[in-house]
Amino acid sequence: MSEVSIKIGGYKLPPPSSYQVSFEDLDSDESKRYISSGKMRRKRIRAEVMKITVTYNLCDLKNVFDIIKAIRPQTYTANLYLPNEGIYGDLVMYSNKKQFNYKRVATGLKAESFSFDMTEV
Repeated sequence: MSEVSIKIGGYKLPPPSSYQVSFEDLDSDESKRYISSGKMRRKRIRAEVMKITVTYNLCDLKNVFDIIKAIRPQTYTANLYLPNEGIYGDLVMYSNKKQFNYKRVATGLKAESFSFDMTEV
């Protein structure tokens, strides 16, 4: 993969400044750690749920607003690189965390970056 490519509903997102992928297990409410022994009794529901954090250095706010519009639905289908399989494929995702980062400069606050998470449903 030489370039990160993400399409959501036919809209191709611009190449991000940063792209971080993690895989997390999803545990049930029955999982618990015993205080007395420190041991964990685990009830895993699903392994390797993919979560991606995408960051854009702000240069064009129109792109940011287009991205926000694309990830606004409760769930959406994203075509992206699946590093655990080594291919591009479609995943149903959701984005519950969107974040702007501001920095203080001599003239006040300046928007510096926009990031959001994409989590596999």
